[in-house]
Amino acid sequence: MRRLALFAQLAALVLPALAGDGFRWRAEIADEIHRPDAPEANSMGGITWVSNNVYWAVTDEKFKPVVWELELPVDSVTGKLSFCKMHILSRPEGAIDVEGLARDPLDGSLWLADERDCTIKRCDPLTGRRLEGDVEVPPVMKGFVKEFGIESLAISRDGLTMWSCLEEASSYDGPLSTRRRGSSVRLVRFSREAVGKPWRAVGQWLYCTDPIAGKSWHNEKGEDMSRSGVSELCVMDDGTLLVLEREFSVVLVPRFRCRLYETDLSAATDVSAVPSLRGATKLKAAEKRLLCETTGFAMYEGMCVGPTLADGSRVLMMVSDGDEKSFRAVLSIRLTPR
Repeated sequence: MRRLALFAQLAALVLPALAGDGFRWRAEIADEIHRPDAPEANSMGGITWVSNNVYWAVTDEKFKPVVWELELPVDSVTGKLSFCKMHILSRPEGAIDVEGLARDPLDGSLWLADERDCTIKRCDPLTGRRLEGDVEVPPVMKGFVKEFGIESLAISRDGLTMWSCLEEASSYDGPLSTRRRGSSVRLVRFSREAVGKPWRAVGQWLYCTDPIAGKSWHNEKGEDMSRSGVSELCVMDDGTLLVLEREFSVVLVPRFRCRLYETDLSAATDVSAVPSLRGATKLKAAEKRLLCETTGFAMYEGMCVGPTLADGSRVLMMVSDGDEKSFRAVLSIRLTPR
């Protein structure tokens, strides 16, 4: 039985087409259901589509990552979810705090984004065995602020392009988000010639996150836990990059605001050669357009493109973290061309 997140306000925003802009998609929230409660299944940080109704997702409760196989059938017309079944697939070797994962469409292996040491590793999804081929990330990403490191990973359908970024600005690039301003993030594009060839960073584009909309929330240690940053990336078949921003703050009660943006990088500055964004001038950030958002107790951290529906629209599947402050939920979104 479906259980919508308590007090979650789901709003699908369909904006009118603007002549001459570079945006291509519309979004409509189709459904939200509760996923099963199970040991080691709380902190789900990423999801990737395998085929038909099958997805792989990763949890990292107590820094012991587990790869899960999820069965998520959707109605071919509405995109509504029928149910969520899940079982453990593997335990990846050499991983600590996996926040993003992407299935390699060329060889079926699994790429993992580990926030603890800002690495992108490769493993066998069925056994968890570590495989060769770690991605060399740009040095600026290694300057991440603790707890605001690499959160996202996406691979294009042709398997030749990979995207990743930090949750918020690195120590080289500027401050974390505040109520007055967002944070400066580099959207990093990697490319490879073919399967088995190394990934190379080939571009970095400035992206500005939203400011924190609510008030601060402090934990038992007095630390401010409010934030507003990038929790996931997703690349569409046409190359469009989608960005999921996640905010935690207080508006009457502590709550999460998750916002899905479509980006347009055509006029953005490639900052690959810029060592620091602090004080840098004449830099143009990626344009972004809000597709939809959720507000409530579901903290969506993972997303991926799923199957095609009867009318040609695509399913975008999201999973929430599900830690002690948030609900364990799955969200389906219908994406249609404008």
